[in-house]
Amino acid sequence: MLEKTRFFLGVAVAVASAIPVYAGEWSERAEVRGRRGAVVTYRAKVDGDTLIVEASHDKGWHTYAMDNVQRAQKKSGKEKPETEFPTVISVAGGLSVEGNWRQTKPKELSQDVIQWYTWGFEGKAYFAAKIKRSGDAPARITINGQACNATSCSMVDGIVITLTLKEGDGTGTSMFDLTDLLEITKPSKP
Repeated sequence: MLEKTRFFLGVAVAVASAIPVYAGEWSERAEVRGRRGAVVTYRAKVDGDTLIVEASHDKGWHTYAMDNVQRAQKKSGKEKPETEFPTVISVAGGLSVEGNWRQTKPKELSQDVIQWYTWGFEGKAYFAAKIKRSGDAPARITINGQACNATSCSMVDGIVITLTLKEGDGTGTSMFDLTDLLEITKPSKP
């Protein structure tokens, strides 16, 4: 009996320690669908003074960096490089963004041979920004961009996540670790 109790206690500790520090109440998921189902899903939450948006990509699919155009400009030397639409996130309602967005470090997806330069995300990616409470209305997060796989693309066109704000949202210190995210000083516009 004691061994069984120790085993279950060990399993409980292992499961609890595997939960990320930033786990908490996430919004409902918002899906971008292609012909064969979801290609990327988004959800969001407020953690202290930070808004966090998570993108979960279906296998083989990717979306593009918030600064995709600036990266392509730098690499190609062109003012208007041909590249995929960047991820654009806007916030309205009871929250406003204070400062710059941060994003997961994007993977280079460029094809130098054809001079096509682009950066994006596969699997899970995070976007975060410091926020300020601007009222009691629910926060409205709108996401635009483009999701592609090896053979097709789907537009991320006005995907909306609504967050009902609770007392204390927009204040305090975030538990989310921002150190692994890259700061975007000038996000791209589609």
